Amino acid sequence: MPNARQAKSAREKAAALRAEAERKAARNRVLIIGSIVIVVVLVVVGVTVLFRTLKQQQDDKVAAQSAPPANLYTPTDQKKNIPGILIGQPTAKVTVDMYEDFQCPVCKQFESTDGALLKQYADAGKVKLIYHPVAILDRASSTEYSSRSGSAAAAVLAIAPKAFPAFHTALFDNQPPENGDGLPDSTLIQLATSAGVPEAQISPAITGQKYRGWITKVTDQFTKDYAPGATPTVVINGTQLKDIGLDKLKAALDQAVTAAK
Repeated sequence: MPNARQAKSAREKAAALRAEAERKAARNRVLIIGSIVIVVVLVVVGVTVLFRTLKQQQDDKVAAQSAPPANLYTPTDQKKNIPGILIGQPTAKVTVDMYEDFQCPVCKQFESTDGALLKQYADAGKVKLIYHPVAILDRASSTEYSSRSGSAAAAVLAIAPKAFPAFHTALFDNQPPENGDGLPDSTLIQLATSAGVPEAQISPAITGQKYRGWITKVTDQFTKDYAPGATPTVVINGTQLKDIGLDKLKAALDQAVTAAK
């Protein structure tokens, strides 16, 4: 009998030990699972915070780039009153809005044939000529040159507005071919400094594409107002010209000037 009792006691102890071991194993599993859950939660929270931080930084960058350059002119004699880069006297009664893309070959052709006429009327005080750089041909270069050159033009206006006409001419005189790399930033900086802009100021503005967001906003508005948005587009006193050949343009300008007297 004592042996039977001893055997039973041993079995009970063994069972108790097994039960305790199982409870410890269960507690360890709970602790491990809990630790894993905590780690996963911390990772998710960390990734979420990082994502939000990066997104906020990107949003801040976009917002900064969307700010318009200084020295823009806003006409007050039209329905749309879209700000742009003024050439001529703001007191002129006729407003000519000129939408152009510095990568656009047709814009370069227009500048070489009709640009002088527009500037002649602006210099004579007959019209106020307002340039609007847009970027509809980013696809035509591997570096989105339309946006980069437009941003560079805005930077020149902001830093040295008197240098804009020369820089404007230089961009078309040195227009790169479509489907290429476009002019590098170093060349844009060189053209700007040759036009009279201090290199120390223009260099970071061009390399950082400071006004790219603003160019995007202008482009979006342009394609909305004058869908589908082809350049060059000439608008006289709010009316878009369908034919911008030199003779037609001169006739439209003369008619508007005469009507404004």
